[in-house]
Amino acid sequence: MDLPNDLIAQPDVVLLDVNVNTRAAALRAVHTPLALVPGVNDEARFLRDLQERARVASVCIAAEVALPHARTSAVDRIVLGIGRLEAPGVAFDAEHPQVRLVFMIGTPKQQVEGYLKLVSSISRLLKTEGVRAGLLAAATEAEFRALLVRGAGA
Repeated sequence: MDLPNDLIAQPDVVLLDVNVNTRAAALRAVHTPLALVPGVNDEARFLRDLQERARVASVCIAAEVALPHARTSAVDRIVLGIGRLEAPGVAFDAEHPQVRLVFMIGTPKQQVEGYLKLVSSISRLLKTEGVRAGLLAAATEAEFRALLVRGAGA
């Protein structure tokens, strides 16, 4: 099993066209359904840890992409939720005023290597020709997920 690519190809949660106007609302919007998946053992702690990490340093990896994440005891396995925000997006920080894609990761504290591999795989996915634009333009969740599968090489 190739955990990073398998998880990207089949994330725990996919949300399209999330209508929010702040970073905090975007975090809550993706967190809420992600906190309900098997593997999350403390919904409130998971949200607090995500918010704390976002306060400490930028979670953006590109102009329109945020990667809020937490290494936390609130999860028993690596979980991934992906949200696409409605245009024009929301400001995550001064350098990233129009984030549209949010890749939310929760990782058990001891799974550092798995987390680093997942972040690397997400970065590669977003550099794959046409994938980022396709994710932003996908009309349906099935189309969005198909792009994830293709980009993950699954």
